[in-house]
Amino acid sequence: MVDTGGNSNIQPGESRAEKVAAMLDAFFDPQNREVVSFKECYIEITGDRRITGMLRNVDQARFRESLSDTGNLDVVLGDAIHRRLLAEYNNMSQYDIWRRLTGNPVPLSDFRTRHGTRLGGYGDLPTVDKGAPYGALTSPGDEEYTYSPAKRGGTETIALEDIRNDDVGLIQRIPVKLARAAKRTLAKFVLDFLRTNPTIYDGVAFFHANHNNLGSNALDATNLAAGRLAMLQQTEPGSNDRLGIPAVNLWVPTDLEETAFNLFRRTTNNDTNFVESLQMNVIPVWYWTDANDWVITADPMDIPIIELGFLDGNEEPELFVQDSPTSGSMFSNDQLTWKMRFIFGGSVAEYRGAYKAVVA
Repeated sequence: MVDTGGNSNIQPGESRAEKVAAMLDAFFDPQNREVVSFKECYIEITGDRRITGMLRNVDQARFRESLSDTGNLDVVLGDAIHRRLLAEYNNMSQYDIWRRLTGNPVPLSDFRTRHGTRLGGYGDLPTVDKGAPYGALTSPGDEEYTYSPAKRGGTETIALEDIRNDDVGLIQRIPVKLARAAKRTLAKFVLDFLRTNPTIYDGVAFFHANHNNLGSNALDATNLAAGRLAMLQQTEPGSNDRLGIPAVNLWVPTDLEETAFNLFRRTTNNDTNFVESLQMNVIPVWYWTDANDWVITADPMDIPIIELGFLDGNEEPELFVQDSPTSGSMFSNDQLTWKMRFIFGGSVAEYRGAYKAVVA
């Protein structure tokens, strides 16, 4: 429990500000039960035993020592929430499936439109006779895709009533829920390129007959093999040679997870059949509601599929104190307020690495 009296309980070499930071980290850590009352945390920091939210009722000396150089309770509390938010964010690996489409994200330096270029290929190199000059190769064309990063986020508050009522469950859930919302938003942004089939850089839908990457048959061994073959037969722009890049990931709604898994399960036969030997990664997508559509994709290290960019290369959400527009005190309208911000953008970079079956 937290000391709520006048004793400091500070270890040698530990400042009160460091103790306060550790106390708040313990409160927000679901595995730590040493600090279980937010009301007691508030009193420990401010000395405002009646929890009025008014500076005149604060123990000024205690308050200054608790806040160190920050000067505001909302900053100290926001820092603790941010640390827990990032810990939760990095633990929610179930949403990291988007990385199987993007490879390494791109750092963006500003909000201007990013222009990405996919260079075509050269034809086979011609033979050069003895003493003959080397001829000029035919330069390949290129395909340009564009996108701009966008800000995502919002504000959250802890009200004076929440502190006085010691609404522990509500307050402790804030960083967990914020982290889940941020990570889910990012994952859905990337996975929606597969789900919504947007128009891409060449003015045609991502999955389209003109791209030779759109089917309509239900998921089974025969149709999966046909989709994989269509991917292998995709040709390189410029050279028109087949790329020969195989599918390694099978994306399905949760309704098709069992069907997809069973495609690669050994039967009672001594020898595996062709599809069983492929051993693709079956990736169920939790929010896809169409129970029949399925997608296969290549390894993005072999061929880029989706490019994802983060402003300044920051792949994690940020939490900021939202200062009071009028007083700059520790409360605005009896609330502590923070703003969460997450800035990223992306685009389809290459349609040849994916195949989708839109099943009626």
